[in-house]
Amino acid sequence: MVDRTWAVLVSIGLGLGLGALGRAVLRNRVRLSWSDAVVAGLIGTACGSLVAGAGRGAGTQLPLVAGAVALAATMAVLLGMERWQARRRMPRGSVPELIAGGETHHVEFKSSARYNRHTRQRDERVERVIAKSLAGFLNAQGGVLLIGVADDGTITGIEDDYPLIKAPNRDYFELWLRDMLVACIGAAACAAIEVEFTVVDEHDVCLVSAPPATHPTFLRPGKGQPVILYVRVGNSTRELGLDEALGYCADRWGRRALRHPRTV
Repeated sequence: MVDRTWAVLVSIGLGLGLGALGRAVLRNRVRLSWSDAVVAGLIGTACGSLVAGAGRGAGTQLPLVAGAVALAATMAVLLGMERWQARRRMPRGSVPELIAGGETHHVEFKSSARYNRHTRQRDERVERVIAKSLAGFLNAQGGVLLIGVADDGTITGIEDDYPLIKAPNRDYFELWLRDMLVACIGAAACAAIEVEFTVVDEHDVCLVSAPPATHPTFLRPGKGQPVILYVRVGNSTRELGLDEALGYCADRWGRRALRHPRTV
């Protein structure tokens, strides 16, 4: 009984140590509680123990190999848990419920994606606003963009956008939207974005979900123009100056993100 208790205490201690080390290595890429870190450390400890048991008698390098495996497994679990919890933090509910809650840090409304309701024509600036909003969500804590909803919550639908794409239907709207986003923020950033459609008050509304990105997402406003970093702050999207962008990226993703940024 004493031996079993001692083994449990040692396992918890190793889990705590590995969890702390994994958090220190990953820095701001994970924002998990200490209990989550201990769970990840315990899983890493189990993986290291399996390697040590399988290679018993293999030589003096085995403890180092087992330790490396334990740390790698801990970090992998931490990253997986962070992604899972980030998904859980995304706003939930039906489109009417999201609209009733108004614009927040995680929810934004846009009345259209291409159509300017003042000039009644296609407007590239409207398209860039869509890309800017999604880049801001990716660079912050994620969020949902509702296209076809005015700032005051009025349902406008995306029907006015349909004549401005190849064919007036949802499939071609999504195809155009993804192509536009790839051109503005890059294919890697777009891979995590999800697009859904729903009918509210007999209008088509497009719901675009953008989870927190693992690397900074820069937006290119136009050909030959410098890239810009946008971040969701409160219920608005803010452009960061060069000094602010460098500091934000280092704090949010670590200095390594500055050496290997994702650009379009």
